[in-house]
Amino acid sequence: MQMPEILQGESRTRLLQGIAFGAIATMTIGFIWGGWVTEGTVRSMNAMAESSGRMSVLVPMCVAQFTAADGAVVKFKAAGPYSRDGVIGEFVKKVAATSMDYSLARACATGVEAELAKTATKS
Repeated sequence: MQMPEILQGESRTRLLQGIAFGAIATMTIGFIWGGWVTEGTVRSMNAMAESSGRMSVLVPMCVAQFTAADGAVVKFKAAGPYSRDGVIGEFVKKVAATSMDYSLARACATGVEAELAKTATKS
C-alpha cells in the first residue's frame, strides 16, 4: 500500500511542523487570552475563595463579640493602627469554634473600624 502524497518527503516534514506549531500556538493563546490556568493557580484561587467565604461569615460575629466585651472599644481606640489586631486577639479568642489567627484578627479590626465609623456618623 502506498502512502498518500501529503505524508511523503518534504510534505511530511511540513505537516509535522504545522501540527507542532498549531499545538504551541493553541496553548499560548489559551493561556494568554483564553483564561486557561495551571493546577497551582487553581489551588491558589480555591484557597482564596474559601478564605474569603469563611471571613464573610466570621468577621461580623467577631465584631459583635468584640464590641460586646467590656473596655474593648476604649482600648481599641487607644491602640495604634498597627496594633489593633493584637487588641482584637486579647478580647476575642475564638469565633464559632475557629481560633483567632492574624488574618481573622486583621479582618475583624477592619470590621470594628467600619462599625465605629458607622456609629460615629449616626451620633
